[in-house]
Amino acid sequence: MSYDNPKVETYTFPSSAFGATTESRRILGPKGRSGRVVDMRTYLTADGVGTTTVPEINVGAAASIVGTLRTEYARHRLGTTAILGNLAAGSPYRARALCQSNPNPGGAAQNALNDYAGHVSLETSKIPADTPFFITRVAGAGGTPAGTGITEVDVAYD
Repeated sequence: MSYDNPKVETYTFPSSAFGATTESRRILGPKGRSGRVVDMRTYLTADGVGTTTVPEINVGAAASIVGTLRTEYARHRLGTTAILGNLAAGSPYRARALCQSNPNPGGAAQNALNDYAGHVSLETSKIPADTPFFITRVAGAGGTPAGTGITEVDVAYD
């Protein structure tokens, strides 16, 4: 199998509150296959809020913690600015669609959106074969962080 015809696996987080706590899930992809994060979708059922930072989804070699931006493999910050969260009424939020519809000088139109620092980064680097990785939903910070929803992360394996 090659990147011309990758196998895509979708990893799903069930609905829960982003604002309650930071959640991580450890994933081990198919044996002998390296991968790259090609998309992330979030279906908010309650508005994402944070007065210092918005909720975010990180994919990295280790679990993320609040206040630490991880970009090893991918990230999607759920806001229209670094402190103004996305609204449930606008769901779903698809990272790749945001990149493709908002080309900008800060990143390639297909895999990055830098309308504010660290908004969307996809395919940052390859996930090594036979190596666990973490998908982490990080709560927003400051005030009364909130946001409830389902998250899906698509990884293409070669």
